[in-house]
Amino acid sequence: MIVWGGQDYQNTLLNTGGRYCAQSGSPTPTPTPPAQIRLSAEGRKVNGVDTVRLTWSGATSNQIDIYRCVQRLHGCDPAVIATTVNDGRYIDSTGHTGPVGFRYRVCEAGTPTCSKTAGVIFPH
Repeated sequence: MIVWGGQDYQNTLLNTGGRYCAQSGSPTPTPTPPAQIRLSAEGRKVNGVDTVRLTWSGATSNQIDIYRCVQRLHGCDPAVIATTVNDGRYIDSTGHTGPVGFRYRVCEAGTPTCSKTAGVIFPH
């Protein structure tokens, strides 16, 4: 609260490149960004099959869509491989046995709220 000329003014200080000035009124609240989903992927062979363990946190919906993209020479086409309960983990037995790369995203089911991409490469 700044007292100026016998009247009370509620002000917000702004940084204006080294100079400070007062702005009257209430600041506009900044909307809270949506929760960020964090995803990790870990690959290993299970009975010769490329298998990926996905773990995530930060999702708030009851169900999660899991997208997988098999890396090809000219990119890949992501597809939903499962819709599962949001328990923070999923095992993907890919069916592949040779060298290949996979990219994954998890999204709150039916929404565009998704993690960043996580990838795994199986060299042999």
